[in-house]
Amino acid sequence: MKRLLILLLCAFLCTSCTALPAEERAFAVVLGVSRSGEKWTAHARIPTYQTGGGYATISGDGDSLAAAMAALDAASPVHLHLGQLRMLIFSDALAQTADLNTALNELSARHDLRLQTAVAVTDVPMQTLMDAMKPATGSRLSKSIDIMLETRMAQGVTLQADLADILRMGERQSPVLMAVTVKDKELSIEGGYPVSQQGMTGELLSPEEIQLLSLLMGEMTSGTLTIPDGTVRLMDAGSRLALDSSLGTSSCQLTLRYTSSSLTEEALEHSVAMAALAVLNKLAAANCDALGLGRQAIMYADDMPAWHEIDWPTLYPQIEWTVSVGAQSAA
Repeated sequence: MKRLLILLLCAFLCTSCTALPAEERAFAVVLGVSRSGEKWTAHARIPTYQTGGGYATISGDGDSLAAAMAALDAASPVHLHLGQLRMLIFSDALAQTADLNTALNELSARHDLRLQTAVAVTDVPMQTLMDAMKPATGSRLSKSIDIMLETRMAQGVTLQADLADILRMGERQSPVLMAVTVKDKELSIEGGYPVSQQGMTGELLSPEEIQLLSLLMGEMTSGTLTIPDGTVRLMDAGSRLALDSSLGTSSCQLTLRYTSSSLTEEALEHSVAMAALAVLNKLAAANCDALGLGRQAIMYADDMPAWHEIDWPTLYPQIEWTVSVGAQSAA
């Protein structure tokens, strides 16, 4: 009997400490952060929680990101929560500065922020982007965004860039953030912004360039690949990267099995190799180690102090690449 009373008491205490009911919180689906001069601005897209559904945009300003987030919370009809966040979007002007790293570190330290949220950059005013954030399918914006992201990644035109993944990369790899824009008042997610090892974005990569990068990373193994000279329908694809122990050269071997192509086999191999090499050169110019060569470089170092003596951010852009492609028709 005594044991039963203790269990009941524990259950009561645990229940009394649970989180607030969902009705007393506004769960942001999208969070946008920008900065102009000394002013930070945060926007959030939240459900209206009214009959018939719908979404509203709230915003807050401050002289720091923390102050802007506090103002954002004050602008919400109920306490703002980031536990259901699907996208964290930065303005391109902010992303091109060291403020990007500052914001990522500060936001990731929040206990309520969903670390599996996709991180993106936009070239349109944040208010315009937020207004375009409407469910393309169904009535839930969160589900609609999930489906759109899954579709675009399957097509290879955008890369996965979750906050949790970015934090795990550390010094060994650089992310490529999703590019989000508005076309004809509709949300568009394709292309990507390479992030340098200093934590700032570089030149935008087109959807076709992201496809090639996805191919190089071994993530795009099938589907329609668009290259400058034509298209190819992939049945299977593989990629093998190797960094020389001298840390001065690196090679990539691509193998393609395809069902149809607008090019001959020889022309296809040459075109893919040249296009892939152009993407690798763009990454080098942006000092973005998107392929994670730093992971291999660490293995060549005897210990972590030796790794830091390498000065990888300076060495990486100087690496000379060779790309070879083997294509075979499945017909």
